[in-house]
Amino acid sequence: MENTSLLQVSMIREHLERIPQFALPSSFSIRWYQSGDAQAWVKIQQQADQYHSITPALFEREFGHNDAVLQDRQCFLCDASGQAIGTATAWFNDNYRGKPYGRVHWVALVPAMQGKGLAKPLLSAVCSRLRELNHTRAYLVTETARIPAINLYLKFGFVPEIKSANDLSAWREVERRGLNVPLHDHEP
Repeated sequence: MENTSLLQVSMIREHLERIPQFALPSSFSIRWYQSGDAQAWVKIQQQADQYHSITPALFEREFGHNDAVLQDRQCFLCDASGQAIGTATAWFNDNYRGKPYGRVHWVALVPAMQGKGLAKPLLSAVCSRLRELNHTRAYLVTETARIPAINLYLKFGFVPEIKSANDLSAWREVERRGLNVPLHDHEP
């Protein structure tokens, strides 16, 4: 039997207008990448991601070594003590579907902070940053097992991207898991 829990799906938002805005609770803050934060990113992702092997090499492969780019694009959600407990990146792909797109990339919260509404302000910050960096549209990639994340992305105006029968099958799996996904306009 095929493991359908890890099928990749992509979602797009064809514009970055009217991004939902959510304020952080007063004891939390968002800050942008500082030199050395690769270790914080790895630590958060290792705690949050049960599906992938998270290593410093993965960070380097995904983001490179350019601190100036990361300072503009990678944010960290911090608790009252200043400890990084979440991260997301306002990344980019200059040739996605033949066009430049912003990318919501590697969103994660440590397990103890999941389900507390903190992903909403984190995603607000990243989508707003994409717009500030002159991106006009965005995409993201996730897996069918990440139902709470997909639900959040849908609420932020991202829609399923379906380019093939395999994509449609993956989104049907999301529906079988109980999430109402707008697929009617996306048949391949």
